[in-house]
Amino acid sequence: MRLRIFSTLLLCFALGACASKHLKPDGVSASSLTSTNGILVGSFARSPDGPVYYSQTFYFKNVKTGEVHQIKAQPTFNLYTGKTPDDFSTESSAGAVFVFSLPAGPYTFHNFRLYQANGAFQQNWSSKNDYSIPFEVQPDTVNYVGEIKLDALKGRNFFGMTVPAGGVWLVSDQLDRDLEILQRTRTDIPVSNMVSVIPSRKDVFTPLVVLPSEMHEYLSRTKGSKP
Repeated sequence: MRLRIFSTLLLCFALGACASKHLKPDGVSASSLTSTNGILVGSFARSPDGPVYYSQTFYFKNVKTGEVHQIKAQPTFNLYTGKTPDDFSTESSAGAVFVFSLPAGPYTFHNFRLYQANGAFQQNWSSKNDYSIPFEVQPDTVNYVGEIKLDALKGRNFFGMTVPAGGVWLVSDQLDRDLEILQRTRTDIPVSNMVSVIPSRKDVFTPLVVLPSEMHEYLSRTKGSKP
């Protein structure tokens, strides 16, 4: 009996460790910076006052090769898959920084997935059509793509109960906070040559992702005077 309990705890620990590596996979270091490779950093977050999904995923792909990558977090603890720990939690944002090693070249954000599980009941939210929000990973450089934050939406079910209803993604520059976290937690990542690659345009439009140039209008329309 004790052996079974120990084995279960060991499995949970291992799976939890895997979940904690969604945003910080192994193998990323200064040696990842080469003439053909760069490091992509940023933060992946959620609004503290909205519904918390089982998992949230933001997809991007290499324009030249078509290879799809993902920024994924699991904010809700699960016995089998663990939880992605937060690096920061404020009144306006909660989440963690991410660090990926990628081939240099053009990329584009193109879709997302929100997943909610409640017993046998499961729901998914994504964009019906792919969009295109380009950015570029420069070689031999740490590339900062900004904070990507989920502004989760609420709806009501048949019984009038508040339920999750998808969300809108807000992209913003939170370099001061994210850089402090990187310097404190990832001393192996050289940030002296960091450049900003925060997206500034949409090649294929979507209202579900708000870029910095669109932020004021979005907040005024949805939050009033609240920042």
